[in-house]
Amino acid sequence: MSEKGPCTNTNCDNEIKELYKCHCCLKRVCLTHLIEHVEIRKQNKQRLDNLCYELNTGINTLNLIVEEKLFIIKREQNLIEQAKQLVNTSNSTIAELQNSIEQINLAILSNRPEEIMLKVEPILSEMKDCSCVSECNMETINSN
Repeated sequence: MSEKGPCTNTNCDNEIKELYKCHCCLKRVCLTHLIEHVEIRKQNKQRLDNLCYELNTGINTLNLIVEEKLFIIKREQNLIEQAKQLVNTSNSTIAELQNSIEQINLAILSNRPEEIMLKVEPILSEMKDCSCVSECNMETINSN
């Protein structure tokens, strides 16, 4: 329902016009300013929708990154547990230990490429070529 009077918008002239109640600000404004208010509200809604979409995209991307990191952490924790079992098992083979060292070095490299890798060549060169690490360790220790 419209009424007549001066528009409450400060940029409008003081002429008597038909006034309409704006649903955004609840002020009585002329048709020109009502249309302007509706357009501004529409633009603000579009901008808000765009920002929400951008935020949701960021949330989803970060969520995927976190899930991937958690997966990597679990895999590396398993690698640590397997390596500990190899160290604590008396019948571990040289190949198993070397493989575990390589996997650990790859994990270290992927996390901290600037870190120094574990060196195992000097220790392995002292060992005889056999499948039983515990006997080789005992021979190496006894020879020193």
